[in-house]
Order: sequence, then structure tokens, then C-alpha cells
Amino acid sequence: MKKIFILLAGVITITSSCGKLCLTDTAFNFDISVKAYPDRDSIRIGDTIWLEINAPTSLQDVSSKKIVDYSRTENLGSAIGFERITIGNPIASANSFNYILITGIQVSNPNTTQIREFLFVQSNYSFAFKLGIIPKEKGVFGIGFSNAANVYRNSDKCTKALFQINFENTSQHYYLNPYINKTNTDTTKASGSYYFKVY
Repeated sequence: MKKIFILLAGVITITSSCGKLCLTDTAFNFDISVKAYPDRDSIRIGDTIWLEINAPTSLQDVSSKKIVDYSRTENLGSAIGFERITIGNPIASANSFNYILITGIQVSNPNTTQIREFLFVQSNYSFAFKLGIIPKEKGVFGIGFSNAANVYRNSDKCTKALFQINFENTSQHYYLNPYINKTNTDTTKASGSYYFKVY
């Protein structure tokens, strides 16, 4: 499943929100992780897979290695794509699941057959998100978190950051997707996609 990237670079625009010339270049690049559990490769209809993010608000910039306080963001979140893996083209399948949102805010989007979009919330010194997905149909499915681009803080709407969101400490079951040439089932950070079978 392709991750969604929205990057604007090398353009200067005037934004009324900060009242000055704003560079749209990305100033910071952060990594945050998501965990899926239980991360079994096969589950039954009606079982729940939990997707959870707990990331500190002070993060290390990938390029400079400096620790940056990026608390009080206004638009940090992800569009989560859902697909049924089939021979030929995958099938959009966001409606094949029920959802339990514990932590986060759901955002409306025009592509409800494929995507559910959420904002993360800040709790103390952490960014938090917790979603339960409950399959209603049998099949092999893939889900993917998009990266979060152009994330800004309410105290500085001109400075933007890219948050790369990848699974960590989760078996991602790449072997269930015949279109991925990987057999990695380690519990190491790899990508923002996760695969499982429902029976």
C-alpha cells in the first residue's frame, strides 16, 4: 500500500494566519511509531486489532539530530487507508470494518470507501492515538498510515514539520501481500503498512 505524501518545497507564500512571509519548506523531519496488537497474521470476524501511537512532544529532528519541542500542534494526524488484497487491483475496504475510537478525533474526508482520517491528541507531554478496528468480512487486508506533512504549532503556523509514521515492534506480515517482494516478519520499524487475514 502506498503511503500518502503531501510535500510543498521551494515556494514562498503569504499566509494571513501568521501575518508575515512564510516559507513552505519543511523545517523539521520527525519519526513517530505506531503499534498494532495483537499482531497475529490471522484473526476472526468480530475480533479487534488495536492501533496505538504514544509519541513524546519533544522529538529528535532526523536531519539536525536536535531535540525540538513540537507540542501544541493543530493538525497532526494521519489518513489510514484500508484495502482488500486480491489478484489484480486491491479493493478499497474501509467500510469492511467497524471502528472504536478511544483517543483521537475523526476528520471527515471525501473518500470514505478507502480512508478514515484522524487527528492525534496531546496528552501531557505525548501525542496519543488509539483506534480499534473490527473486521466484518473475510479476506486478506492491508492498512496503511499516511505521513503527516505541513504540521504546525498553534504558536507558530509558519514553521512546518513532516512526521513519518511507521510501525514498530509489530509483525507486519508482508508475506500476505504477493505484490511486496519481502519476507520480513521481524518486529522492527519498516513501513506504515500492516497486513492480516480475516477468516
